[in-house]
Amino acid sequence: MRLSKILGSVLGRSWVCGVLFAIAIILFGWIVPAGVADVTAQRTAAPKILDEYIMTWTPPDARHFYEAIGARGRVAYQLYYLHLDFWFPVLSLTLFYMSLLSLGFRTGTRWGWLNMTPLAMYACDAAENLNHFTMARTYPDLSDFSLVVGPWFTLAKWVLIFAIPAVAVVGLAGQLLARSGNGRS
Repeated sequence: MRLSKILGSVLGRSWVCGVLFAIAIILFGWIVPAGVADVTAQRTAAPKILDEYIMTWTPPDARHFYEAIGARGRVAYQLYYLHLDFWFPVLSLTLFYMSLLSLGFRTGTRWGWLNMTPLAMYACDAAENLNHFTMARTYPDLSDFSLVVGPWFTLAKWVLIFAIPAVAVVGLAGQLLARSGNGRS
């Protein structure tokens, strides 16, 4: 996979991984919470947005959320996606995870292609975001598709958010073990 090798050579550097981690921390630590606070009226209209339901949400959760945030909150939720969540937060996490996996599974090795798996997380997040944006726009007429399939996008995103770093740790541990084994000769 040519793209995997290119990404591995660019992202498979510890300093790049550190910079991407810092960017993700800034986005998820400060910028996203500020956007969520605007949507939820400082978390008084609703304690969290649907994206934050770990591992997923239910149709009653969605109906309650969209009702609770009101018309202003629904417009703010759409703007939150248009100006922020469609583009940056999970993209930064995707690049960080690609970098982490590129360090754990070096380019040209049997498992080097794993650095592409964060793209599945990004796709799930994009589908989730589009679903939530659409529901905010069409409320109170929430489609069966949005209410039935939408939670699966959220679940898949969260599973990948937790699984990918675990896989990277396995790769990094394997490299450490290989290095320590090579030093014993």
